[in-house]
Amino acid sequence: MLENERRRKIYAAIEGSPGIHLRELQRILNMPLTTLEYHLSYMARKKILFAETEGHHKRYYTKPLDPEDKKVLAALRQKRMREIVLIILANGKAKYQLLVDQLKLSQSTLSSYLKYLVSNNVLVKDKIGYENLYTIRDEDRVAKVLIAYKPSFVDRLVDNALDIWMETRFRKEEPKSA
Repeated sequence: MLENERRRKIYAAIEGSPGIHLRELQRILNMPLTTLEYHLSYMARKKILFAETEGHHKRYYTKPLDPEDKKVLAALRQKRMREIVLIILANGKAKYQLLVDQLKLSQSTLSSYLKYLVSNNVLVKDKIGYENLYTIRDEDRVAKVLIAYKPSFVDRLVDNALDIWMETRFRKEEPKSA
């Protein structure tokens, strides 16, 4: 089944970037869309690949992932959502205004991203007075997904956020001296 050169290239691209969507795959492989769709369909029917539709995107994986990991990975595949998650991961928490200031996004755009992240159980939103405070629902899961798929994310923000998270995480777990 993978003796076909195009299928090998498709498989390798998906293996390197699990959760990749069709257009991104097309850009990477520089392959005609209809040809790519044909091979993806064939490989999905033969259970070589797994496809999952999310909103307007169909995402492809080489092996089944835990459903919660898929939600996290789908969010992290989008640059702006990844930036939001990484800022919160590095700081432990973030107020809405901090995210507006750091990301330079319109409030409506940021709100829609945050709503998506909260509804997909990546973030938790707490109301404190008049402000919203966001935290990561499961830091360990997010860090695990970031570490496992780090090569498929091409920005330095991932490295910086993971370094900060690891430092603060292990600092919290150190026993206090009397």
